[in-house]
Amino acid sequence: MKKKVLIIFKYPHAWNEHVINRFLIYYDTEFLYISNFKNKNFTEIVEHINNLIKLKNIEIVVFDVDYFKFINFFFIKKINSKKKIFITGDDFEFHEFHSVTASACDLVLSQCPLSVLKYKEKGCEAYLSNMEFSKIRNNNNDKKEIDVLFYGHITPDRRNILDYIVKEGINLKNIGHEGNVTGLPKDELLKLISKSKIVLELSKSRTSFVKNYASESIYKFYYLYKGKIIVAGLKGAACVSEYSPGTELLFSKDEVATFFTKEECVKILKKLLNNKELLEKYTNKFTSKVYNLYEDKKNFEPIYKAIEKPNHRRIELIKIPYWYLRISAKQILLRNLKLSNLIKAIFQFRIIFKIIKNSSLLTKLLIVSESVINTLWYSIIYTFKSKT
Repeated sequence: MKKKVLIIFKYPHAWNEHVINRFLIYYDTEFLYISNFKNKNFTEIVEHINNLIKLKNIEIVVFDVDYFKFINFFFIKKINSKKKIFITGDDFEFHEFHSVTASACDLVLSQCPLSVLKYKEKGCEAYLSNMEFSKIRNNNNDKKEIDVLFYGHITPDRRNILDYIVKEGINLKNIGHEGNVTGLPKDELLKLISKSKIVLELSKSRTSFVKNYASESIYKFYYLYKGKIIVAGLKGAACVSEYSPGTELLFSKDEVATFFTKEECVKILKKLLNNKELLEKYTNKFTSKVYNLYEDKKNFEPIYKAIEKPNHRRIELIKIPYWYLRISAKQILLRNLKLSNLIKAIFQFRIIFKIIKNSSLLTKLLIVSESVINTLWYSIIYTFKSKT
């Protein structure tokens, strides 16, 4: 009989299906969305989940943490399960916050190989697992009509590279998007990728998205590993990528050629497109590597073995930093906050007092003072906002 797993998601999202599919290989899997608990506070949500765990004899709980600080260290610690697993698809943007949260878990699963090493550096058990690529396979024989395909967000830096590629006479299909516009539907996008000879990946990020809690963001950009590389391989296309250390960890130069400048990019693209035999060899080596890395059951097997181990290493914290306590207190108190349930919200201060009990007097004063102000202010804001 399979063990039972509960996956706690933030809200409905396409990525959820892939995560569920991976765990279904080995476990009887259930899931819920925190977004469905709109009229419940922190304590009520914890109680509901723990009752569900007890009722259904669930042993393992998986926490989807990206872009949703409500699922923090204190929330995870209150969940009554034998094993706790932390999954992240965009760890880079929140790694400092995530590292504290992960200390409440037995395992970390990350999509980025560099992220995995960062957690291991801190003493945590971490594994590479690309959940979002479940059941994406190149099961058609589409003609390769597109020389080079780019999709994703277009920044000024990326625009400069893309314009230069076109100027150099390379046949580029650019379906990138700018501003708040979203990309193509998934099925249409995958169809285009399967019709492409080469997918172009631009890894350079904008620092405005990096949440650095310990210091100011001082770097102009970062080179991030992106899952587009894997999607290209699974759909039978080659990939040429702007450099990222994550890519370098997974692939050799003759599997994924990388560049730093637009001139280097064009040189690589022309070399491949002008030599059919070279491109075919390059593509086959790359796609074979991707299939080997991301076959569903094979990819998840070492994770399953790790979950089933009796003991796990965890990140050891000297203390929880002030900025983490401050953010957590706000997230706990502002859950389902309105004037009509202000008394109930005040009782949540018991949780705040517990999470700061080992802090300095100054930290206690700052967090309690800010929590009182936040509770009064946001109860008014959220009450009138719900009426408009």
